[in-house]
Amino acid sequence: MDWSAALHPYAATGFLTSLITLAVGCFVFVQNRKSSIHLSFLIFSIAIAEWSFFTALQALPRNPAWSFLAAKICQIGAMLIPVFFHYFTLKIIGRDQKPILRLGFLLASINIFAIFFSPLFSAGTRSIGGINFYYKAGPLYILCVIFFVSYVLFAIYQLWDEIHSSQGARKKHLEYLFFASLAGYGIGVVNFFPVYGIIVPPFPFSPICGAIYSCVIAYAILKHQLFDIEVILKKTVIFAVLFIAIYSAVSAAVYFATAFFASKNVPLLSGISIALAMLLYEPLKKTLTAVTNRALFQKKIPYSVLVQNLTDRLAKIHEAGALAHEIVDFLTQQMGLDWAGLYLKTADGLHFRLASSELKALVTEFGMESPVVRAAAEGAKPLILSPFDTEADQALEKESLRKLKVEALVPVLVEGKLDGILLLGKKLSDDVFTAEDAALLETLMEELGMFFLSARLLKEATRTHLELGQRQKMAAVSKLARGVHHEVRNPLHTINLFALATLHNLEIGRWHPASREEFSQDIVYRSRTMLEEIERIKNSLSRFAQFARPQQELDCSPIRIKEASERFLALMREAHKMDGIQVRLKIPETLSLLAHEGVLQEIFFNLFTNAYEAMQGKGEIIVEALETSDACEIVFSDSGPGIPREILSRIFEPYFTTKTRSEAAGIGLSVVRHYMEILNGDIQAEACGPLGGASFRLRFQKASQVAGKKAA
Repeated sequence: MDWSAALHPYAATGFLTSLITLAVGCFVFVQNRKSSIHLSFLIFSIAIAEWSFFTALQALPRNPAWSFLAAKICQIGAMLIPVFFHYFTLKIIGRDQKPILRLGFLLASINIFAIFFSPLFSAGTRSIGGINFYYKAGPLYILCVIFFVSYVLFAIYQLWDEIHSSQGARKKHLEYLFFASLAGYGIGVVNFFPVYGIIVPPFPFSPICGAIYSCVIAYAILKHQLFDIEVILKKTVIFAVLFIAIYSAVSAAVYFATAFFASKNVPLLSGISIALAMLLYEPLKKTLTAVTNRALFQKKIPYSVLVQNLTDRLAKIHEAGALAHEIVDFLTQQMGLDWAGLYLKTADGLHFRLASSELKALVTEFGMESPVVRAAAEGAKPLILSPFDTEADQALEKESLRKLKVEALVPVLVEGKLDGILLLGKKLSDDVFTAEDAALLETLMEELGMFFLSARLLKEATRTHLELGQRQKMAAVSKLARGVHHEVRNPLHTINLFALATLHNLEIGRWHPASREEFSQDIVYRSRTMLEEIERIKNSLSRFAQFARPQQELDCSPIRIKEASERFLALMREAHKMDGIQVRLKIPETLSLLAHEGVLQEIFFNLFTNAYEAMQGKGEIIVEALETSDACEIVFSDSGPGIPREILSRIFEPYFTTKTRSEAAGIGLSVVRHYMEILNGDIQAEACGPLGGASFRLRFQKASQVAGKKAA
């Protein structure tokens, strides 16, 4: 054994390739032993390692017999490499072609047998390129070459075919794998030429291509999104230009220095060259990095900043539909997505319905048994579809997502239960979803759950507040009913008396001798009186019904403020709430606002009740209305104790109250604010008004403004 031959480039690169490839294959497999992709890569790496090890070994022996044996063993790996490459490719693209794989193993086995036992395949050894005993091909060895090339090309074609049916990051990654394989095998195939006595560069360094190719693919698998192309390209550009620039500068300096000094002081020239290279390196690197970033890559916003920006925007929204629209719009723009869609669980809990989307053709609804819903329900974190993720785990779900062209899925969990599904399409740049993107989506998943929980709680609280407000109002209805009973009973009594008297007079013939004119006047008087009493009954019942019924859909119309205020005060008088209260109205006769009569009455009721309880049933209230350039304002002031300034900012919060006893304590003013928002208005409180007590300023839409818009 000639160990000095180990220094030959062919032997050295062969051993290095074997060591690196085997180490990389084992490392990848250890990262995920359950993955068939990782396992197939390990087997593929072993085949490359076996070929490269015995390729190097055949250059060492002094005995041609041992070299010939090592060369034959080397051919085992050479015949298995294309088959295992095809197997690895099938795992990458997620296809099953067992018959073709079996045929490949059969043909490889036949070739190996022929290489070992037939001189038509193995003709002996020859001296070439500094190697004493290199494998010499027989006349039929060309069949092995054809098998190798054909099988590799078939696997590469499979990649090419999959590229055409893919999109986004997966397509980009498969393209990279395709071109990497094309380049790797394009260089590796030159190892077949020396067996025919032909040397083609980069021989004798060609075995190293196996190690380089293996490392590239390993990095792709471990990244699970086949490498960050941007990082690789950026570093390649920077350091390639950096090397060329420094090499050129130093070479030029040495050339001119040599021309002048005639190589008389070589150590000095070497020192100057090293110093020049050191001085140029850092400034050039910074300049090239800046230029490359500016010319080739967009500056990315840190994901922590994105989360903060989104949180700031969502904090102002309290309705689920509006939240969904804002989330989709924000992510589509900030992450540069082709599309995004957010699905929310329906009220019956049977479907997830599209709440907002940047793609019109998106599926509008998923049933609970949908693979998409199952994928979201089974995941405790965002699911990013790796280009190489073809494992059996959630295979059906992932295939369904790929058909929808989904690149990432984010489950929205509210109190630990799936409440929404966020689907993200590919990036417009075709870049991959990186580890940083995954961290962003995981943080978003937690944030979105909290925001949707907040929206749900607020909706439930608002409904509860309105129900409590209605209950509080109905408590007053029982009191109002007594007043209404009195208001209705008196007119009915009058009508009854007039009707009975008319019938009695007709029966006894009282009007018989009377003139026709006297009879007509009497009947007209009685009829008008009865109609007036009937109108009194209708008005009383209308006010009562309008106040008592809960509001559903609002149909706003112009309302005269003074008339509405007087109708409300009439109800309060019937309920004997005005006995100790003096109310002054400072309202123009014709001033109108846009509202719903029932809602306006409820706003008045809650403000009146708040003032009544604050003044303990005795005091003064001023209701003043005025018109501004863009609104109608009503100022409701009382003579109560006022509002402490330290709690002024909290009085509209649900359940906040300074009262000690109240059936619906703390909901009156929150209901008023809710109704004002429904009416597109606003309410503000002042701690001390004109009467020394609380004062509330309500801003309504002007009826004239709405009329103007309709006319326009």
